[in-house]
Amino acid sequence: MEQKKPFQERRKYVRLKATVEVGYAVIGKPGEVNVFSKNISAGGLCILSAKQLPVDTPLQLEIKIPDLKDPIPALARVVWQRQAQGPSDQSGASFETGIEFTGISDFDRFNIKRYIEEHIGGAM
Repeated sequence: MEQKKPFQERRKYVRLKATVEVGYAVIGKPGEVNVFSKNISAGGLCILSAKQLPVDTPLQLEIKIPDLKDPIPALARVVWQRQAQGPSDQSGASFETGIEFTGISDFDRFNIKRYIEEHIGGAM
């Protein structure tokens, strides 16, 4: 009989369920889209979007962390996308899109980690 391996978390960073405003543009294409996150970590985030984005699509992000004066710029790529559960929200979001940061300063990653730690600590 084959034994099942226990589930092993592969994420490197703690993830916070949080609604954060995110602006993104597909690199090489004009126009920016403003959406909201479903969750965020120091390694990436999940956004809710009306647009379908293929895996590996390169993105330029501006992440608007509520506690910070300026948005955090980052380069990123789409790692997965799936149909959102339930009806689309008021913004028309019908896709959950997983995004991995590919270019972010250590300072900005630290600010995201701090935001997450402050909000997870406050929830406990």
